[in-house]
Amino acid sequence: MHPLTHDEIRFFKREGYLVKRGVLDPELMARARERKWAGAPPRMKRDDPATWFGPFRPDEEHGEEAENCCIGFTWKFREPAREAWMVAMLATNPVIFGWAEQLLGRGEVEPPERIRGIYCRLPMGDQPPQPTVCHCDVTPDRLHETPLEKLLAPGLGVVGLIDDVPPSGGAFTVWPGTHRIIHDLLLNTEGLARNEAYKKRIIEFNADPRVEGHGAAGDILFWHRLLAHTAGWNRSPRIQLRESVLSDYSKRDATPAEPGQSLDDMWQRWSHEVHSLPRD
Repeated sequence: MHPLTHDEIRFFKREGYLVKRGVLDPELMARARERKWAGAPPRMKRDDPATWFGPFRPDEEHGEEAENCCIGFTWKFREPAREAWMVAMLATNPVIFGWAEQLLGRGEVEPPERIRGIYCRLPMGDQPPQPTVCHCDVTPDRLHETPLEKLLAPGLGVVGLIDDVPPSGGAFTVWPGTHRIIHDLLLNTEGLARNEAYKKRIIEFNADPRVEGHGAAGDILFWHRLLAHTAGWNRSPRIQLRESVLSDYSKRDATPAEPGQSLDDMWQRWSHEVHSLPRD
């Protein structure tokens, strides 16, 4: 596949995310779907969609720290996260890794040794609607004590669909442009005031327009690590499991942030390719 275009990099720089279609290997996606079912609760039958509805029952639940996390309608299957074929499907896929290097700097990206896992949203059926609440990947419970250079460390996330996900199917959801707001918030607040400002912004974001990802198996979405995001709720009329794989990229030996630096200054630290584009 071709490198990212200047227009695609501009879009990522401005909006904080980027979608690319038909990237993942079909055979590895099929293997990932098979692998996922090895971790399913016994009552969930692959050939019987009527057994897929959530929430997980109390006897099926495992906490957030579990390798096979099952909570409510959320399933995070982390057991295969370090398996070489799984990492090769997404994190070290040469095409995807090359795009990550365009955004973070050629030769400056740490090759991931694992992915986050296979993530699913169970169908909600006739369950009442639940609010869609976003977050950012910046350890919000410890913002007041986390060094600024760690909070602003360059990084990307990537999510790949391993099966078709229709609209309202519970796919990855993003709030465009919020990475800029979070960047400035982190830069201009300290201590407990940073925590309070973050919580206030998240409440405001939840009332703002969002973009729900959906598409065909093989599609991927990059997101800036400061972008507000969440997993959507699976309310599609078509009974299916929202299935995706997630991974992260970080930059080697990142230059620490300095007081007063804008997000455009940050792009200069991240990548010469990105910085060479006209500022928006």
